[in-house]
Amino acid sequence: MINTRQIVSLLVGRVADILASDLARECVDLGMRPVPYQDVGLSSNLPPFEAGHHFRFNPDGNEETLFEILEKDSLVLQAGYQLVLPTSLFFSKAKKRHSQLKGILENHYGIGLRMDVGGIEIVNYGNDTTIAYLSRVTVAGTDTITVRIGNRRFWD
Repeated sequence: MINTRQIVSLLVGRVADILASDLARECVDLGMRPVPYQDVGLSSNLPPFEAGHHFRFNPDGNEETLFEILEKDSLVLQAGYQLVLPTSLFFSKAKKRHSQLKGILENHYGIGLRMDVGGIEIVNYGNDTTIAYLSRVTVAGTDTITVRIGNRRFWD
């Protein structure tokens, strides 16, 4: 079983120095299931890229998640995943997961820069090799948490 700490550590520790094909192979080795890549409509906000890879997995044995790797010049442009959770009145899985991811990212990057944009909470992180963001939003009874790590060489 893949745990959240493993996957985020893989992202923050490897995105800047691994071939996209090698990261895809590591995903399979961790037990992620490859699925056909489908552009989810966010590419207009990204630098151009040549290929995408999608995988399904269950972080910590919980909710089914789609993991994405975007490839540019055989390297990783960006990689990450999104959790979609039903909103709960009594116990917020999203709040717990967001706090867990924030702790992992802060352990690696330090304190991030928080922004609130149209009801979306975004925390930006970065160092000399990678940039990252963690976002959380609630829409129509669903909490969505996104974590993405980008290779800084393509974003500067």
